[in-house]
Amino acid sequence: MTAVIRRLDETHLDAVIALHHDVIADMPAGTVASETDAFFQSHMNDCGQIFGALSDGDLIAYSVLGLPRIGDPNFGIDHHLSAGDLQQVAHIDGVAVRKDHRGSKWQQRMVIHRLEAARACGRAIALSTAAPGNVPSVINLLAAGMRICGVKEKFGGVRYLFRCDLTGDKPAKLQESLHMDDWSPVSDVTSGKNMIADGMVGAGYRQGQAGNSGPDIGWMRRERV
Repeated sequence: MTAVIRRLDETHLDAVIALHHDVIADMPAGTVASETDAFFQSHMNDCGQIFGALSDGDLIAYSVLGLPRIGDPNFGIDHHLSAGDLQQVAHIDGVAVRKDHRGSKWQQRMVIHRLEAARACGRAIALSTAAPGNVPSVINLLAAGMRICGVKEKFGGVRYLFRCDLTGDKPAKLQESLHMDDWSPVSDVTSGKNMIADGMVGAGYRQGQAGNSGPDIGWMRRERV
């Protein structure tokens, strides 16, 4: 049976937590935020939704959509959003894919699914984070049309800050490489900060050039995006 993305409930909580810990153990330190059991419990219903893909009843991937309430932690603080805009924020939060199912674009599909779910919940601004060393997450967020518009120490390490506005008629999409104004290696956080300070946003990626390990991020002037 082909796995499909569906909303999970509390009967899946233990499987979500177990997969979360499996993925953390498999990733370099500081590249994935370690969440508490209470985080997943609360995001089942109270302040979000959790989606998953199951194959023959086994969980092969999950993803968390945060729908912060007034007073909840809100990624919008890092983006200096107004009080009104903070109420419009959705978090494209944690995601995990079982090792034997990686390479099938589950993470990218989960991002797109959560953007659509956030829009359906009436949220207008989707925000996310990814460590520069977590290349799959950076690529999949960009591929879904999210933009890098900040860099911050967060969750125990450096994080790129992503944003996608959900108010337009057309879904966000990855920008073609030929439209980029500049490039920098995904690992070069200093260059990324300089691009952002110069009025650019990260909007694409390509295979790393000149022997760089990892991909390059493509940057566009904010007014062109």
